[in-house]
This record gives sequence, C-alpha cells and structure tokens, in this order.
Amino acid sequence: MGVLSTGRPLTWNEIVPYRSILKNHALNDLITILNKHRHRTNDAFLWGDEIEYSLLRFDHKTKRVQLLLKADEILSKFNQLDSNELSSIMFHAEDCNFVIEGIPSIPYGSFFFHYNRVESNMKLRREQVEKFLDKNEYILTISAFPRLGCNRCTYPEYESDPEHSFEHSICCSDHYKTPNYPRTMFLNQNVVERRQSKVSVNVPILKDTNTSNPFRDDFSSYGVSNWKDYVNNNLQDNYIHLDSSSIGWGCCCLQVTLQAQSFDESLHLYDQLIPLTSIFLSLSTSCPIWRGYLSNVDSRWNILSSTTDDRTNEEIEKNLLNSSRYSSVPCYLSDSSDIYNDTNLNIDQEVYQILIQNNCPSTVAKHFAHLFLRDPLYVTDEQVHPKDNPSNRFAFENQNSMVWNSLRFKPPVSEDSASLGWRIEFRPMELQITDFENAALSVFLTLLTRAILSYNIDLRMPISLVNENMERAQMKNNIQTNKFHFPTQIFHDRNCKKHETREMSMDEIINGSTNFIGLKSLVVNYLNSFEDIDTSTRQTMDNYLHFISQRANGTILTNAMWIREYVKNHPLYKHDSIVNEQIQYDLIWLIQQIANQKQSLPNTQPSYNKL
Repeated sequence: MGVLSTGRPLTWNEIVPYRSILKNHALNDLITILNKHRHRTNDAFLWGDEIEYSLLRFDHKTKRVQLLLKADEILSKFNQLDSNELSSIMFHAEDCNFVIEGIPSIPYGSFFFHYNRVESNMKLRREQVEKFLDKNEYILTISAFPRLGCNRCTYPEYESDPEHSFEHSICCSDHYKTPNYPRTMFLNQNVVERRQSKVSVNVPILKDTNTSNPFRDDFSSYGVSNWKDYVNNNLQDNYIHLDSSSIGWGCCCLQVTLQAQSFDESLHLYDQLIPLTSIFLSLSTSCPIWRGYLSNVDSRWNILSSTTDDRTNEEIEKNLLNSSRYSSVPCYLSDSSDIYNDTNLNIDQEVYQILIQNNCPSTVAKHFAHLFLRDPLYVTDEQVHPKDNPSNRFAFENQNSMVWNSLRFKPPVSEDSASLGWRIEFRPMELQITDFENAALSVFLTLLTRAILSYNIDLRMPISLVNENMERAQMKNNIQTNKFHFPTQIFHDRNCKKHETREMSMDEIINGSTNFIGLKSLVVNYLNSFEDIDTSTRQTMDNYLHFISQRANGTILTNAMWIREYVKNHPLYKHDSIVNEQIQYDLIWLIQQIANQKQSLPNTQPSYNKL
C-alpha cells in the first residue's frame, strides 16, 4: 500500500530540485532507526498475510464479466462502521479501483492454533466485502483479469483516450485508477515522466494450431483511429502488447510479513528466504492470459516489473540502475552471505560510506545504498520540510515502500519504541482461487521459516542462480517442464564455505528424493517435535502440507495450468489464442462458484482440477 502523507503531491518536475534533500531526510531517518533499534531483541514472532482482492460484475444476459470500479465506495462504507464490526480484519486502497487489500487487523503469533485461523479470516474478509456488493457483484482472488486492457473491460465502461491519458495508453483509461488516492495517480504519472517514455511491454503469445502466423497485435477495435501513432513502433510479431501501468498494478498477489526477534535474526531469515522466492512463485503461478490472449508465460512477475520500470533508456543501456523497481532481490544482507552476492550491484557510494561511519554492517549498507539510487516518486510538499511535518519520521519508509523487490526488508519506525520490530515481507506469490489454497501457501511458508531457524537450515546459493530460477518459475507449465537450482546440502556445515547446488525438480525440492530431504519433511519434522498441537490444528496443517506436496508433484495443477487447459477445452475456443468475452465469462463464473462453495476442500485435491 505504501505510506500515506498529507499535503499536495508534487509532480516529477517539482520533485527533481528536492531529490537530494529528500534523500537526506530518508538517510537521517534510517540512521536514527539503526541507532535506536539495532540492538533491539526478544521481539515476539508475529506474522500476517495480505491479499489483494478483485471486484467483478457479471451480466448474465450478455454473458460478460467486467472489473467493478467500486473499491473507493466500499472503503468509504467500511470507514463508517464501528470498530467492533471489523475487529479482526482491515482493508486498504490499492492502485486500481477494482482492487481492495484485506489483512488481519491483529497479527498472528507463535501459537499453533493461530494457523487454524488463517483460512477463516480470509473467508471473513470476503464476507464483509460482499455485504456492500449489489446483485451479480463478487469479490474474487484472481491474480490477473484475463481481458484487462481490452476495450470496455470495466464497469462502468470507459473507452481509452490515449490523447488525454497521462500514460497515453490505448489499453486502459485513467478512470481505472482509485480516485481520492493521490499516491496512485502521481506515482504512475511520475514513472512515465521520469522514464521519458510510455509503458511498453510485449508478452509472448501462445502459438496454437490456428493462431495467425505471424501473430500481429491490433488495436483497431478500440475506436482510436490513429492508434498506431501511440504504439510508437513497439509492436513485435508474435507478442501481445501492453501499454499501461494499470495492467501491472491491476495484478493481485498474496504476501506474508514475518517479524524476527532481533536485527541479526532478521538478516539471517531474509537471506534464507531469498532462494525460496522462485519456489513459491512457481507453486503459485496463475496468470496465463493477457489482454484476452493466451500467452506463453504463467506469471505476472516480469510484466509487472516492466510496467513499473521508471529507468530511462540511458540508465538501462549504461546499466546505471541494475533493474526495475519491481524485481528479484538484488543481494543477501548478512556479511557472511556476501560470498553469494555474485552479480554487479550498483550503489550510492556516498550513502554507503555514511552508513559505514554509523556502524552499519557492510553488506546491509550495500543493500540500503542500492535502495538510495532510486528517486522518490511520490512526495508531498509537507515531506520536503521535516520540521513542519512530524510524520516525516516515515521518511525512510517512504523511500523503502517505493521499491518492490521479491522480499522487502522492513525496519521499525524510527521514533516509536513500541512499533513493530524488524520484519521481512515475502512478496512473490500469486493469488489462488480458494481461501484454502491461499492459506496453505501462507502457512507452509511460515512453518518453513520456523523449521529453518530451529534446525539451522542453510538454503543460500549464488544470487545469479536465484535470478535464473525466477525466470524459470514464470515459464509455461514450469513445474512439469523445468528444474531449479537448489543447494544440495542444507544443514549448516561450519567447514563448508560455499554450498554446492544442483538442478532439481519442484517435486524433489518439496517432497524430497533419495539424495535430498525435501522442504515438506523439514516442516513435518518440526511439527512432530511438539506434542501439544491440538488435533484440529494438526489436521489443518497436514491438509495444507498434502496440498503443497500434490501441487509440487503435478497431481494438482497450478492455477495458471488449469486456466489454460480450461480455455483450450472450451467449446467456443477456436485454438487461435483468443479468449473472447464468453469464454472469460464462463471461466470467471466457474472460478466464482469454486471460490464461494460452502464445502471445504482440505481432504482432497480441489475439485476444479477434475473438471
């Protein structure tokens, strides 16, 4: 969601003269945080999930489903409720007005019965939103609406207007953005102004038997007579073209944030989670359709990365900035892990030296110095003058929250001793159709961190291989067709300076083999070491582990694989890669029925995999 600030938002041209001032504010805030909280210890283990929900409207007469631009209205109604009515859940605005973020209002803790509350809390969030929806309106957990970017894909309907759009987009209207949430519009507008060009992303088409050869994207049906002037020769044969940040920010995800007991533990846990980012992305992929076409990818990750990239052509060509703001983790944090940082990392040398002078560990200083290469993109006039604005204690958080890596390192708030401690936000997972699946992934990840800390597991491997795994995790049918780099010896060995890796299937990584214990067994062994887990909670966790195991071995398809297979077997599909209005309607209606079924699915594979 990011930091909300009062005051007038500044345009990019207004921000430019204040960049060094704003950097100093954020750096001073970071130094205050390090001095105040560096030796903070014994914080409780707390954790929670975040889900970005999509709002949809069905028209059963015309067999259409559209994204519902109603998040601002729903949030306004929630704000009028008594706090007791929403005692265990909270909702926030997101970039697009068809998305609403829901979280548990109170973090979960270390008690095992908390794991039994996750799914019911997710269900409660749906139910509370549904109270404010009209007939034929629904809230669903889908990561990418199949025809987002197609003409009139929202309700109310808006035609694209590239001449007057701040992004000059043919695909999406400015009306898709959440109103009364200035961070949305100004951040995206400043991305375009900073990069000095409009968004341009090309996604490989899935070449089916009747797909035109070559496939050439066409916007002639959008009612823009001179549409070719707005694509600026960026169309490529056999690629689907996207030209709006709304297609990226309109994607929804599942995130989990975990609090460590200390600064040192947070560094250790962050490093151990890095190799898991691609594994959980692979297990959760759910985005095979883009702008109404079947694609040759399964994930949102690179697409969202490209639509939010604010780098200029010069910065890309000269490698002045390594990657988009939305990217895989650039480096490990612990000094002992620096041996695995085998890729070039651009840093702000001045920031690095100042942090070193303030006793910040070297590798952590590099992480922050890399972060400070990024310009601020959302700034209000009040943030420029810290003495007049007490909320400037969030100066570093504002800098940190505008970089979206697969993990986010989240320090405490500088002036607040009672604030949450050192946290890690795990960000790569895509949304699943059911609360059961989303809960299973969240609980498995959280239990895995407990096993890693308990057994001193070491999953580190070169960051270059992590990056390669992230690319493999997004490929079509990646669980069935790809192998992933993974360390062969995961139990800590003092005599081993650097672990070896080999390529393993997802089945081996999760379920193990004759040469590898498997991540599931680590969690099972951890659970078996406790005798006081109540029967209901243990059954829930076993059901989640069974689901993860079957997803990894291919018995249960990923959402992306199932969606693609559903489309290819639909009677109206012409094997031409086109997902038309009625195919989408039938698909999303079936997803709605699955997501809202009254019966639970813990003891067997989700029933939609049998359809």
